Amino acid sequence: MGTTVKVSNREIAIRAFDLLRREQKTDSALRLAYHLLHYDRISLGIGEVDWEIDMALQRCGGNPTTGYRYTAHFGFKGETEMEKERYEEIFQSKE
Repeated sequence: MGTTVKVSNREIAIRAFDLLRREQKTDSALRLAYHLLHYDRISLGIGEVDWEIDMALQRCGGNPTTGYRYTAHFGFKGETEMEKERYEEIFQSKE
């Protein structure tokens, strides 16, 4: 097993916002940004915008937690543990 690092969920969400913005998924990026500024977490349903946010969070190393029925939640206050190689691939890549 490799070395692991802890990454702030807020940092993951900001990286996901940037990814959505670069992919010109404006509605998803704006919804994520709004929740980052005003709330401690985001609840994601089954709509297209929420799906894009969920996928961006996962691509950036986040793990939204499945909730009741068809919802998932991602808290911005916690930390996510990931392999050091995965961290370097996501957070230290040249853009």
